[in-house]
Amino acid sequence: MMRLSMRNILILIQFLVILAHLGHLPYWLIGLSIIVVTSQLGWVYQRLFARSKVRQKVAQGVIFVSGMIGIFLTFHTLLGVEAGTAFLVICLLGKLFEVNARRDAYVVLTFDLFITAALFLFDQGLFTAIWAMLSTLGVLYAMAMQNVSDKTMQINDEKINEVNALIHIRKRRPITIIALIVAQAVPLMIILFVFFPRMPPFWTIHLDKGGAQTGISDSMSPGDIANLSQSTELAFRAIFPAGKIPAKSDLYWRGLVLGSFDGRTWRPSANPQLKTVVWGNSNAIPLWLAQAVQLNNPQPLKYQLIVEPTQQPWMFALNFPFSANGQAGLTREYTLRAADDIVQQTTFELFKFDAKAVDASLPNWVASEALQLPAQSNPKTQAFAQQLFSRMNHDPEKYAHAVINWISRENFVYTLQPPPLEGHRIDQFLFQTRRGFCEHYASSFTFLMRAAGIPSRVVVGYQGGQLDRDGKTLEIRQMDAHAWSEIWLAGRGWVRFDPTAAVSPERIERGMKALTAQNASMFGDGVAGAIRYNQFKMFGQAREWVDYAKYMWQQKVVGFDQDQQGDFLFKMFGFRSQMMQVLVMAGAFVSLLCIVVGVMWWRRRPIWHSLDAPLIRLSKRLAKQNLAREPYEGVLQWLTRVGLLARYEAQAKEIAALYSKARYAQNSEDKLTNKKVIKQLEQLVKNWRIRS
Repeated sequence: MMRLSMRNILILIQFLVILAHLGHLPYWLIGLSIIVVTSQLGWVYQRLFARSKVRQKVAQGVIFVSGMIGIFLTFHTLLGVEAGTAFLVICLLGKLFEVNARRDAYVVLTFDLFITAALFLFDQGLFTAIWAMLSTLGVLYAMAMQNVSDKTMQINDEKINEVNALIHIRKRRPITIIALIVAQAVPLMIILFVFFPRMPPFWTIHLDKGGAQTGISDSMSPGDIANLSQSTELAFRAIFPAGKIPAKSDLYWRGLVLGSFDGRTWRPSANPQLKTVVWGNSNAIPLWLAQAVQLNNPQPLKYQLIVEPTQQPWMFALNFPFSANGQAGLTREYTLRAADDIVQQTTFELFKFDAKAVDASLPNWVASEALQLPAQSNPKTQAFAQQLFSRMNHDPEKYAHAVINWISRENFVYTLQPPPLEGHRIDQFLFQTRRGFCEHYASSFTFLMRAAGIPSRVVVGYQGGQLDRDGKTLEIRQMDAHAWSEIWLAGRGWVRFDPTAAVSPERIERGMKALTAQNASMFGDGVAGAIRYNQFKMFGQAREWVDYAKYMWQQKVVGFDQDQQGDFLFKMFGFRSQMMQVLVMAGAFVSLLCIVVGVMWWRRRPIWHSLDAPLIRLSKRLAKQNLAREPYEGVLQWLTRVGLLARYEAQAKEIAALYSKARYAQNSEDKLTNKKVIKQLEQLVKNWRIRS
């Protein structure tokens, strides 16, 4: 195996540190970093910069100036988290050109620690923590390597062979150093984590990650949700009080209401009145919301939502939702909006009210929005709707149930791989192909309602969820994405109708995971369908375990806030006072410090042979005459010095002879012999007369 020089080890650590920010730094800076770091490796550095200080200075200047210009052009400021982190990286790249001594290496490695710590300004997830830990261990290893030997302090390529030899000989030492550092730091870290009072931040940092949007989009066309439902990626988690999880059939997570239809795609209505948002901390509550709260359950169900990053502001919640602490706002269509795009895992505290009579009286402008249809669209479907509505005596509720019954009687198929549709798509789906996913059924049902003059709309979100191992948490994944319809009935308000349940009741009752696990035909026919099904099964369970680990990290570590800390300390120690927390933390810290000091003293204490004990007492007796044994003296050397005085010559020689014979003879480790000698030495020391 090829041995690395100390310089190459130092440079390779830079790859580990900088690439951790791959998702946070601009791509031009990542590319520049790779070029600069690569130029510092072995023969590349030797050829380009090792023998030319001028080249080093020119390269430093070019990188710093161009880097600062690039930062300003990218972020339009030199302040802030993103710009500040980029500035640290630019400084690090410049410093790499003057790493010639151990001091320079320490400066570079200190930069590395700051850049690694900056990771947590962007994200506190499990994988970020793992990468930061690996980077920190790498930096500590490189620091330990600086102290292998005095001959390895200078990072000079002319001494690579000598350095490599030293590293090879003592390669275990840096690992031992790191292990000792970690062993000393971990207990203190745990004490601080558990006992240090949790305080809310004085400010928050808004991060514009600019990443691709994930999950459900703000429009729905045939095939959109079907594609999404083949992903096992986690969308969010919902944590309920024990025994309060709603039934499967009630787990409809509303996200977006789509009221505008152009014949192919459903989109949110453009009416600005429907986009009005009411925040939980607002003093002015509009009439429509006050009526909804009054008509529904005054004792709402409180639950917690942990949302994965989506780069979107809309959220998904049970109908009808509300956020009392102002984290999210409620729209006129009873959907939730976050204050900003959700760019990192975020926790929301929500309420669920019973949606028994939402918009019991419908304003005319809302009704007109919910009746809009494109002109001359899907004529066959419109004719069918008018005929069936007439047969139901123009009763909206009977008509809606009649449509559901018609769908369940006909040979409709629920599939992730429906055939493509063209022209009058709803006509073609209802009367020809009859193979589709939830968006096909929700779109067609809503069109049938509007064609009969019944206000209706499409709702997209998620349905169901998988119960987690703790028995109170639901995991909702992209595969649970769903679309359904809501129609307005006089006196009852908006009522949910899910035509998908008429075709595939297992989808609602058992969930998408159970349905796909037992029905491979949903992924299509032939070899391609079999491949998709096997991929889904293979990666699904692995993703679940990874997501569960991330969830536990978020809940137990990142989410260990003031309330959780208070509950934990009360359960474990029976106190809630922050003053008591500080006292316990200080006591634990002092105790730990005493243990560390005690261990250090114990390791550095003089280690005596059993034969030395009597002579230690003699040394103390002779101390008054400045004849005590010095720390650097061996026993025989000390006794020789004492024997130079005529008054002690005979006694010193007798003790030295006895000690030498017992200590260095072949049977010197014989315990019985040593006991006899110790008694003899004790007697000689006892008989030693101190003479002036």
